[in-house]
Amino acid sequence: MDYLENLNPQQKEAVLAPPGANLVLAGAGSGKTRVLVHRVLRLLAEGLAPNRILAITFTNKAAGEMRERLFASLEEGARGIWVGTFHAVCARILRAEAEAAGLSPGFTIFSRGECLTLVKRCMAAANISEERYPPRSVLDQVGRRKTSPAEDSEPAPFSVDATALKITPAYERALRDVGAVDFDDLLARPLQMFRRHPEVLRKYQERFEEILVDEYQDTNPAQDELVALLSRAHGRVFAVGDDDQGIYGWRGARVENILGFERRFAGARVFRLEENYRSSGAILGLASRIMGGAGARLEKRLFTRKAAGEAVCYLAAANAEEEAEAVIKRLIESGAGGEIPWGEAAVFYRINTQSRALEEAARRRGIPYQVVKGQRFFDRAEVQDLAAYLRLLIRPDDGAAFSRVVNRPPRGLGPERLKAIAREDASGVTTADAEAALNEGRLRGNAAENLRLLLDTLKALTSFRAGPARLIEAILDRTGYRAWVEGAMRGSASVERRRAAARAIEGAQEFVAAARAFEERIQEEEGVSPESDEAKTLFLEELALMGEADELSGESGALSLMTLHAAKGLEFAAVGVVGVQEGLVPLGRSKDDPASLDEERRLLYVGVTRAKKFLCLSWARERRPDGKKESWATRPSRFLEGLGPELIKKVGDHAPAQRRAPRGFDSRRDAGDSRYADILAEAKAAPHQKEKSAPAIPPAALGPFAPGARVKHKKFGLGVIRSREGTGDRTTVSVEFEKAGPRKLVLKYAPLSPADEGVDGGENRAV
Repeated sequence: MDYLENLNPQQKEAVLAPPGANLVLAGAGSGKTRVLVHRVLRLLAEGLAPNRILAITFTNKAAGEMRERLFASLEEGARGIWVGTFHAVCARILRAEAEAAGLSPGFTIFSRGECLTLVKRCMAAANISEERYPPRSVLDQVGRRKTSPAEDSEPAPFSVDATALKITPAYERALRDVGAVDFDDLLARPLQMFRRHPEVLRKYQERFEEILVDEYQDTNPAQDELVALLSRAHGRVFAVGDDDQGIYGWRGARVENILGFERRFAGARVFRLEENYRSSGAILGLASRIMGGAGARLEKRLFTRKAAGEAVCYLAAANAEEEAEAVIKRLIESGAGGEIPWGEAAVFYRINTQSRALEEAARRRGIPYQVVKGQRFFDRAEVQDLAAYLRLLIRPDDGAAFSRVVNRPPRGLGPERLKAIAREDASGVTTADAEAALNEGRLRGNAAENLRLLLDTLKALTSFRAGPARLIEAILDRTGYRAWVEGAMRGSASVERRRAAARAIEGAQEFVAAARAFEERIQEEEGVSPESDEAKTLFLEELALMGEADELSGESGALSLMTLHAAKGLEFAAVGVVGVQEGLVPLGRSKDDPASLDEERRLLYVGVTRAKKFLCLSWARERRPDGKKESWATRPSRFLEGLGPELIKKVGDHAPAQRRAPRGFDSRRDAGDSRYADILAEAKAAPHQKEKSAPAIPPAALGPFAPGARVKHKKFGLGVIRSREGTGDRTTVSVEFEKAGPRKLVLKYAPLSPADEGVDGGENRAV
């Protein structure tokens, strides 16, 4: 295949870039994947061996797409190219260099759910309240300290970071005990190994003669350092990205990595892909104007040869319910559900709680819809069960895996029985522990018989030579798992349990299908026999590394409802974006931080540039935040200020609503509610409120209980912290509860926990 075929002039220039450091600034919809693929084709055409090329993507889905395009062009000639996510590539290196990395070659990669379980166990052992310090936030901070050197500073007392630092030794010990690593280890451990063993680093520097990296704006410090280390000998980095789409700062990504690429890699050349093939002229014009107000960014002038198309609509509605109804109506008028299939339409929002009104509007009209935020496939109970069985066949001493399946299906081996066979301070029960318990007579009766049967079944399955798909089928049949689930589906008195069992059967079938597809690909692309132990290990590894973005399907035939973050990388013929107003886009907590404000602007840009033909933005003049009964007046987003009719067509009354406080609002008492600072601006400006404020306390030092934080109390319900006094065990907080009124509480003893605001704050860890 001619590697310059079907490329525009800018794409050709990038593909033909000379060896060295090259940055391709790829605007939204400009064909960046095509450029990456054709760059690889050029390298191969010029004689570079496939195994000398490393191509890194940010999702397995993107890696799969690149592999498919390469094999479609080259067939067997593409075999040997390293294509994968940062995590997958690092896992491959760690398996090959396990001894130097201080790992067992058969190490297990724990899913986020398994890591969360470990964090909860460590917090319980340290007597740390899960309500006061949310385990998910603690886990995120544990990972951040591994991949972001700047996070190694001393944390503020009583912060989530301090809690993470406290439990980290126990958490790491628990991982070591079961021979496991977490996602962040996959990035941190290669860096540690390369620093300790320069000879290993040289091996990979010499192996990869060119390194291609997609979505460079989404790299974190560890990923940026890995690219720099691996390319240091030859300087050949071909990075593709768009700083205007850097929206993952909250999970550790640093848009500064792409902004500073030319400083990081000496002599770097910059190429620009500016022709957009996705959006109409009207949509692209609006997107460009939105980013024109950003702070630090790399200049791009996007253009399209498409017609201007229909003007972008900006709706104003009285409230969230009317807003949802109006946006759905506009989508229908644009052709959604007719000329445009519902599977080609979507509505985006900033926080998850906004989906309720949209779901109700879709149900009223009988529109099929899907809320794209659900559980990852790997995190489904039946998939984790079957994966744990499969792990045991590869590594019988995997205590975490055995502890998970020993009583699934039920065998009379619940937590109390397990205590009788567990070793002291062990992180899980192993098959060796179970054998010892049986030999020593610590278990008797049916429980002992069932445990012996399980151990015999596992031994028989271990000697069964088959690929992952046939092994999973055998596990389902020989362990009694299939009969257990099917029995629940037919015989349970609970409708919900019958439905759950039906979903479990469906999930097990999907798991087998995924294993078959993997076997075909691994044999065709890598020449690995599906029956080998390597294939089983690689299958489990690929499954564990799968991110939420890898599982989104555009073939459902339903209207997609999702957060703006989840929309990254997707495209739809017709798009609505609700809540484009102050307090949501941008979020109120971003208003005093220029960097956060810029990221909010980029987030809106990402949402806008997902649309191909039709785009409708909207805002509601009144909203009910956090489920309150009272409505709050608001105003349009600052990101759309000053845009004329040539860019957006306004529908409804867009004048800022008259601000008014909710029922029972007291200007002095509620002045500390920072989340509603914009909404309460006029009330705060009243003469009687002008008084000298106290010096600001860094929010990080106060953890989740800073003034203005929304909290819940076991007895008093929901409330807002108005003030905080004292330190240590004597810290007190004054809380205004919605039903119980004001209360002053000693923080150490009060059963307080952070209230769930429903913000999309980092559950989508695409890798």
